[in-house]
Amino acid sequence: MVINFYLTRHGETQWNKIGKFQGQFDSPLTEKGLLQAESIAEQLTNKNIHLIVSSTLQLPHKLTSTLIERNFGSWQGKYIEEVKLDNHYQAIFHQVNTIAPPNGESGIACSVRFQKALINIATTYVVEDKNTNNILVVSHGDILRCFLSSMVNRFSDGHAINTQQKAFDNGCIFLVSYDTKKQDFTLISTLDITKKSTDKITT
Repeated sequence: MVINFYLTRHGETQWNKIGKFQGQFDSPLTEKGLLQAESIAEQLTNKNIHLIVSSTLQLPHKLTSTLIERNFGSWQGKYIEEVKLDNHYQAIFHQVNTIAPPNGESGIACSVRFQKALINIATTYVVEDKNTNNILVVSHGDILRCFLSSMVNRFSDGHAINTQQKAFDNGCIFLVSYDTKKQDFTLISTLDITKKSTDKITT
């Protein structure tokens, strides 16, 4: 059986806007973030989504803490410009490895957690009499980066760049198929909410 996961990052938050590391802390959506949420809904209107699962950070529908953002430990609540002074910043935030922020979670641990969460969702909520199950998963930027970069076939960094040249931006959507027999994930396409809904999906 094949399950289609539409993986999306939530809309812009107040802390995203001012350049703070949010991590597992909460922050309300901005007006732009609310518009991005509407754009996500518009892009997915005709995708026959039968289930929406989200992180527990102020998001609706079925909730699971396993989809929560990467734990950035002591970096959470600090401005990004301040954190960039850390010698391990590039390795932690731009690669996926076993290096973790102080008191935080490594990229590898984060991606494994997300992978297990998706497999659990597939096992728990799959509709057996459907040929294909379409599930929307609403989560966060860095956990998506870590998972896609290390666990998903056919993914490359270029797939994460939108028309505004931003990587893993708020509202980004990745269609990833999960083969339940092979137990592997493959990128099918990306949907860019900075384009009109009539624009062609990039692959």
